[in-house]
Amino acid sequence: MDYLMLIDRFYPIPGEVLSGLRFGEAGGVIMEEQAARQLGLMLSKARGDGVAIKALSGYRSPEYQEKLRREDTARRIAEGLSPEEAAAQTDRYLARPLCSEHNSGLAVDLCTPSADDTEDDFFLTPQAKWLCRNAHRFGFILRYPRMKEHITGIAYEPWHYRYVGTEAASLIHQSGLCLEEFLHFYADEFSFEGLRGRMTKNEP
Repeated sequence: MDYLMLIDRFYPIPGEVLSGLRFGEAGGVIMEEQAARQLGLMLSKARGDGVAIKALSGYRSPEYQEKLRREDTARRIAEGLSPEEAAAQTDRYLARPLCSEHNSGLAVDLCTPSADDTEDDFFLTPQAKWLCRNAHRFGFILRYPRMKEHITGIAYEPWHYRYVGTEAASLIHQSGLCLEEFLHFYADEFSFEGLRGRMTKNEP
């Protein structure tokens, strides 16, 4: 598994990645096996620090991703938007099938224990603040940060974390870059082949 692969509307998940996925479970959600292992460690550490974090959504099949998109678009139309406006709004929050990181098993949506959906004000919570300080230690990054929407193409999502491995996550955390910037700026001077090779092994 290439834990640094870019997944967006321009770079859908290759079929061989989907067919080769191996899964694990942590916090009640399914993820790619190494991402699941690290999620479990992260949630356990948070609990030890007195912060309970709920895993809301992990792996989604491409078919389920399309179902979510249809439901979201229909809801927006019912609220008064035109079909075109509703589809455009859905695109800001729900990627198309194979263009969603959730379809790779590397993404997880996190929330407070009492929530049953994503929370717009999640960034204000102790859970979000703990994640901002510690998620990189377990290989996770805040994938769609504020003020990077023009680069990621996705609205700010304080709940959406992506597994990239501890080494890359630490560098991204220290630099303040989003994944797209990190891959661009470090491509020539950073040994991605070596990094990716190490990331195919289990995290410590």
